[in-house]
Amino acid sequence: MNIAAVCTGTELLKGYTVNSNLAKLGATLVASGLLLDLEICVGDRRHEIGNALALALKTCDVIVLCGGLGPTLDDITLDVAAEFFGCDLEESPELAKKVTDFWHRLHTGHCPKNQLRQARVPVGGHILPNPVGSASGLAFSSVYAHKLRHIYLLPGPPTEFVPMMENYLVPELLTIEDQRRYTKGFLAATVGESTLAKQVEPVLKDLPVEIAYTAVPEGTKIFLESSDPEAVETGISRAHQAAGEDALPPGVTDLYAYTVSLLKERNLSFGTAESCTGGLIGKIFTDLPGVSSVYNGTIVSYANSVKQNVLNVPQDILENFGAVSEETAALMAENAAKVLGCDCAISTTGIAGPDGGTPEKPVGLVYIGCFCCGKTTVLKLNLRGGREAIRQRAAARAVYQLVKRITQNNA
Repeated sequence: MNIAAVCTGTELLKGYTVNSNLAKLGATLVASGLLLDLEICVGDRRHEIGNALALALKTCDVIVLCGGLGPTLDDITLDVAAEFFGCDLEESPELAKKVTDFWHRLHTGHCPKNQLRQARVPVGGHILPNPVGSASGLAFSSVYAHKLRHIYLLPGPPTEFVPMMENYLVPELLTIEDQRRYTKGFLAATVGESTLAKQVEPVLKDLPVEIAYTAVPEGTKIFLESSDPEAVETGISRAHQAAGEDALPPGVTDLYAYTVSLLKERNLSFGTAESCTGGLIGKIFTDLPGVSSVYNGTIVSYANSVKQNVLNVPQDILENFGAVSEETAALMAENAAKVLGCDCAISTTGIAGPDGGTPEKPVGLVYIGCFCCGKTTVLKLNLRGGREAIRQRAAARAVYQLVKRITQNNA
């Protein structure tokens, strides 16, 4: 089974909206042993959606259409799909009542006729429930180019798309799939893509697996894929051993979620003191559900006055060694733990650029402090890239330092 996602929305092409639905769909399919083979993003125009369907159907027999199911004139996904596959639409009394009731929750008076566009269903198709929004998901099958195709239409808002995808779409796909694929991976923290490839590929030559790499600020993610689950497990075991001590456990590809799980296992709390990363680490962690049980907070000490007055870094340290120094990073981490009342703390102080560098302290120089259960270490880095790349890499290296301290010292 080959799956294509066709995401509609002119706002996606213009960059106004990040297509988070696609990332969530891909990750959920992989976790279920399925793979997304193709993704196409098009504007809310008939010919673009039609061309996308024709292109996707050259290689895929399952099409997931995302977006364009609302009541407005630019919500044309259902109309285009029905016309493309030659199927009629009929109003569902069930959906008509739902749409009308949904309207009356927020408005008074008669429900406008255009709202009932969301009550239409392809003849012979079925409804995918959407308890959050007014537009329900839809599914139908049709023969195209002498082959049976399965078409799924889901609304675009992530708060609606994600639960519908998890609760209805993926379970249905698992009932029709004919050749399940298996995949598993791990993150090699701080390791570059080419380095990881040299380490793992020699031990995978005799296995029927496909290898994929993803370079991220935290390092490199490797994924193995095959129709043979034993080959995947054997391959991951070999690759993990070859990757060395910086490889996170098999199956772990998210450094930040892994950090939270480690802290929970050991009943530790942590906090952050951020200068050059400007609160980025705090944002990353507070984006994760359930982190409040281990994360106390962050102090964004961008100015020296905050380092001095909030984090209690003495003025003579700042004057003699500078804000970007081993001494300052150490005190930031130690005192953040005291101020925030946590067991562990990490700090970042550096020069992210593009300005501010000197021959002695160039752009990309970053010091990372890590205080964990009474001990402090400082890591000096010279990072490459633009301002955002330096900030992202500094955040990742800081968190990985905490992971190393916890795991190596068995805190």
